[in-house]
Amino acid sequence: MPVIINPGSGPVPGADRRAADENMTRFVEDLADQGIIATGFLATPNDDYGDGRYAFRLNLPDGRTAEVQMPGLPLDQVRWMNEPDQNFGNYPRLFVDGSSWVWWYALDRCGPGED
Repeated sequence: MPVIINPGSGPVPGADRRAADENMTRFVEDLADQGIIATGFLATPNDDYGDGRYAFRLNLPDGRTAEVQMPGLPLDQVRWMNEPDQNFGNYPRLFVDGSSWVWWYALDRCGPGED
């Protein structure tokens, strides 16, 4: 029986940059809904993981930046928001500053006081 330690952290087949760009726009909107008003983001292709995740530098309101590796799949396949009909294990993880998180928890990593 295989043991899955970090589901969703592997390669993301079928991904593309356009979807990752759209997902980042929604990620910033979700941050704003939590009162975290990011001052923008910038694609940093030289930092892409190369596994279907695309790198962005996210500028946070307290002057910090975070590197977000965003999966390049359609939003409904990436944005896990802890809804009853969503299965946690079916969603690829984002990486925020090198640590993997599903969408809902990745938002928290960008909050105040997180490094």
